[in-house]
Amino acid sequence: MTVKSVANPLTKGGTGNFQLVSKIGNNILDQNLVFGVIGIADTIGLLTSTSVTLDSSGVLNAGEVSRYAFSFKVSQTIPGQSYMKIYVLDENFGLSKFPSCSAFSMNGKIIQGKLTCETIGREIYIRGTY
Repeated sequence: MTVKSVANPLTKGGTGNFQLVSKIGNNILDQNLVFGVIGIADTIGLLTSTSVTLDSSGVLNAGEVSRYAFSFKVSQTIPGQSYMKIYVLDENFGLSKFPSCSAFSMNGKIIQGKLTCETIGREIYIRGTY
């Protein structure tokens, strides 16, 4: 079920806690009192200077396994234990369950941590920031 047009709290910090209850009239049929927690953060910034290119060791041949370089500049400091998510909308790309990933220096800075990548559906999750 998707619920749309829900306004988030006006201040950051804390969590939004939810519970799920199904009823007939006043009678509770079932319930879950711990139905997920969502952290409330600052407003979402926009990534700048974004690009995706074929890595220098990548190949352009159809059906071959290749390497791509995603470059972007964040608009705010990324807190430790954050994750990034890349949506791969084109279903013609075959995504490995655990693609290799690594960070590289940009303007003399490199993200701290040991990055790992995992594909869930059409999304690649990058985790491991300190």
